[in-house]
Amino acid sequence: MTGSCHAIECGGKTLLVDCGLFQGDPQTDAANAGDFGLDPARVDVLLLTHAHLDHCGRIPLLVKRGFKGEIIATAATRELTRLVLLDAAHQQDEEAKSRKHSAELRGESDAGFAPVYGLIDALSAFDRFGRTAAYDQPIDVATDVRVAFVNAGHILGSASIVLDLVEGDRRRRVIFSGDLGPTGRPLLRDADPPANADVVVMETTYGDRMHRPLDQTVEEFDEAVNDCFRRGGNVVVPTFALERTQEVLYYTRTH
Repeated sequence: MTGSCHAIECGGKTLLVDCGLFQGDPQTDAANAGDFGLDPARVDVLLLTHAHLDHCGRIPLLVKRGFKGEIIATAATRELTRLVLLDAAHQQDEEAKSRKHSAELRGESDAGFAPVYGLIDALSAFDRFGRTAAYDQPIDVATDVRVAFVNAGHILGSASIVLDLVEGDRRRRVIFSGDLGPTGRPLLRDADPPANADVVVMETTYGDRMHRPLDQTVEEFDEAVNDCFRRGGNVVVPTFALERTQEVLYYTRTH
């Protein structure tokens, strides 16, 4: 579910859609530090769907290993990615210090963990951002490659990627969904599904289940908070910093 990164080759150009960090358990350390499956120096363009770490988190490593192409994203994704990558570099540094300290307490010389990249690498990655995408406005990436960013309704600036590809006498429209947001949310517009695809590459965390209606979730949240307050307790809500936290604050203020 994490580490999103897809490669497309067309008309002599190599494109990536996203370049995300693997997350979830200690076994992901090796995956994050590992190869990309292709030479980063060969990549001409990176198309970024949105700023969550599992979609943008390995960009500094890609640059560190030779990527000199252009990163194209929406304006909001560009700004949020800057915050996310700087925070990720800091978190990796803190994790390395913590593991080293724990190893020393155990009498070991090395905790076996090194940051995938540092602050300087994150800052260098920002130099690779080029054109800014606007929703539904096609961009010619190459003679035979055109891309459009379509609102995905997931977080601010999130997009599905629509690629119109031509190679010889073959034409294909390939769509990468990115992460799609649910409908009827108060802070973001619903996603705008692209049409007329030949191939769709779709990501899904909840593909095997149906979400219940939003009002039921909000009602359960209200009941849990009010019950805690009645008992004199404090409420701690662990949640995603991007979008989900803003939704929690919205419903907290309006209910």
